[in-house]
Amino acid sequence: MGYKTEKSKTLFQKAQRCLVGGLSSSFHKAPWSDYPIYMEHGKGAKVYDVDGNSYIDFLNAFGPNILGYVHPDLTKAVEKQLQKGTLLAAPNEDLITLANKLVDIVPCADKVSAFMSSGSEANMHAIRVSRAYTGKRKIVKIEGCYHGSMDEEKVSCDAERIEALGERDNPNKIKHIKGQKDPDDMIIAMFNDLDNIEHIFKTHGDEIACMILEPIMANADPVYPKPGFLEGLRKLCDEYHVVLIFDEVITGFRVGLTGAQGYFGVTPDLATFGKAIGGGYPISCVVGKEEVVSAATVASGTFAANALCVAAALATIGVCEQPGFYENLERMSRKMTDGVENICKKYGIKVTTRAIGGMWTMVLGTDEELVDYRDHYAKADKALYTKLVQGCMERGIRLNPWRGRNYVCAQSTEEELDYTLAVMDELLGKFVSEK
Repeated sequence: MGYKTEKSKTLFQKAQRCLVGGLSSSFHKAPWSDYPIYMEHGKGAKVYDVDGNSYIDFLNAFGPNILGYVHPDLTKAVEKQLQKGTLLAAPNEDLITLANKLVDIVPCADKVSAFMSSGSEANMHAIRVSRAYTGKRKIVKIEGCYHGSMDEEKVSCDAERIEALGERDNPNKIKHIKGQKDPDDMIIAMFNDLDNIEHIFKTHGDEIACMILEPIMANADPVYPKPGFLEGLRKLCDEYHVVLIFDEVITGFRVGLTGAQGYFGVTPDLATFGKAIGGGYPISCVVGKEEVVSAATVASGTFAANALCVAAALATIGVCEQPGFYENLERMSRKMTDGVENICKKYGIKVTTRAIGGMWTMVLGTDEELVDYRDHYAKADKALYTKLVQGCMERGIRLNPWRGRNYVCAQSTEEELDYTLAVMDELLGKFVSEK
């Protein structure tokens, strides 16, 4: 019968009459498509759309679904809490258990500063805490790192072309949302460039409250820190009394329970977590050193730390703590990266891959590690990656359509991985023969 999506197309036409742009998130529509695919349900490591198509899902909702869909332990915990109520406008005992868990697990966590509903909120709060602690205003962020949709975080996190980024030693501050305020307190720095960041600190150190970055720049294709880069940042921030914030919304729980800070052995002053912490339920938090997190008042929020999401987070951690959990995720991730490398070698396609925990990445078009966000444009073959993702989608495999950052989950199977690699082999071989 072939791949058909007529019901999704019809639903999108209906949605445009009542939703601006027909979407609730711009990420819900693939860049090559005129309409989004409407999903009906998820089960295990697959999602199923309204037209009856099924997809092995390596997108994992951009990271949260580390356990996959309808995981029995998570479902049981949520159903149990549903019977007790969800939004109680008060803390419950589970909240203390969750906070203690995070303090025990996360290296930088002396205390939890706040529980919220999204990574955007957590990063906004972390910046405010930094200003309260230091008495300074300016923020240094890395070009290409994404920290959410708030005004201060959504600056220079994307560009349509490399020229839009401006000069390397004087990068443009790119706003991405109409109505977004001017980022007067923002300074843009370069990933993996300690000399660049040291120059900024020397020039503006008495004004800088914090340095915020993704320890692995997952917003690109992805970019990993060079040996010594994160350690150098830690030293510079100590020297200039600048709060170091790791945005672990993506890396937290995905690369391991201790996050990227545990993996790389570098402890920030503050860290933000979200996505995988709740296993698919909306919960985020700010954790950090006691003297820093105690500098600001507790954040407010109607839906913050609601009982349903707290129960989901506890259940997710409980599964992630089981012996062999991350070893199994990384084994599957490495199977994917090893397979992609073998396929690309077979067809003479340059590729660089990496597997950490449940996250596996591939950058087509280069066999060199990306150094910074600009390499994302200069080295990666985005056109080939897009063709591969689109072809996989039509054959029942959902990859990340925006970045070469993909995930396995606790319910991924060997058969699903084997099928995916077989499809990739077929498609990349076809693309090469058509040149």
